[in-house]
Amino acid sequence: MKSLRTDRLLLVLVVGGYLLLWGPIIVLGIFSFNSSAFGVKWESLTAKWYVELFQTSAIMDSVVRSLLIASVTTMVATGIGTIAGYGLFKYKFAGRRFLRLSILLPITVPYVIMAGALLVYFTQIIHVPLGYPTIIIAHISFSAPLAVFVTLGRMQRIDWSLEEASIDLGADRLTTWRKVTIPLLLPAIFASAVLIFPWSFNDFTITYFVAGVGTTTLPLYLYSMLQYSLKPVLINAISLIFIITPTIGILVLSYFQREKQFTR
Repeated sequence: MKSLRTDRLLLVLVVGGYLLLWGPIIVLGIFSFNSSAFGVKWESLTAKWYVELFQTSAIMDSVVRSLLIASVTTMVATGIGTIAGYGLFKYKFAGRRFLRLSILLPITVPYVIMAGALLVYFTQIIHVPLGYPTIIIAHISFSAPLAVFVTLGRMQRIDWSLEEASIDLGADRLTTWRKVTIPLLLPAIFASAVLIFPWSFNDFTITYFVAGVGTTTLPLYLYSMLQYSLKPVLINAISLIFIITPTIGILVLSYFQREKQFTR
C-alpha cells in the first residue's frame, strides 16, 4: 500500500513537472491559431497569422540577421574555444590555473553588467560603430568560454597515446592535428556548436546594448512588437515555429544516433 502511494505521488510530481514546463508552450501554440489579433480571448481557428508572418518583411529580415550573427558566432567561438581548450589542457605554463578560472567570468557575470561594459568598451575605448561587428564580438566573448569547457571535458576522456603514436610514425604536428586530434575532438566541437548557436540566436540583453541601426535581431524585434505592435499574436506564431523547429531537429538527430547504435 505504501509503495502504491509512493508511485502515485511520483506520477503526480512527474505530470505536474511536465505541465509546468510544457503548459505555457501548449497554450502559446493553441492561441497562435486564434483569429483575435490580441490573442487574449479565443474567437475562432485560423492560420492567417502564419501567412502574415512570412509576408512581413521586417520579421523575415530580423530572422536572417539573427541566423547570420548566430552562424558566424558559432563558427568563430567554437574554433577559438576548441583551440583554447586544447592549449589549456596540453601545455603547462605559468598562470594556467588562473587563466582557466578567469574564462568563467563572461559566463558568471550578470549579462546587464557585461553588456554595459561592452558598450563602454566599443563606444569609449576603441570607438567602433555599433552594428554587426560589435554584436558578433560580444556574442563570441560570452560563447567561446562555453566551447572551452566542453572541449576540456572531452579531452579528459581521450586516449592521447594515439596522438603520440601518430608523431612516432612520422606524421608532423599539422597532419596529426588534422587526422587524429580533430576527429577525436569532433564530439566536443559538435556539442559546442549545438549549444552556442541557440545561445547566440536567442540573446537579448547584450544584443540590446551593442546593436546599432539596421541590426535588429529577432529577439529585439519581438521585444518591440510586445511594446508597440497592434498584433501581438504574431509573437505566438513566431515562438511556436522556433520551438518546433529545434525540437524536430533533436528528434531526428536522436533517431539517427539510435539507428547507428543498432547497426553496430
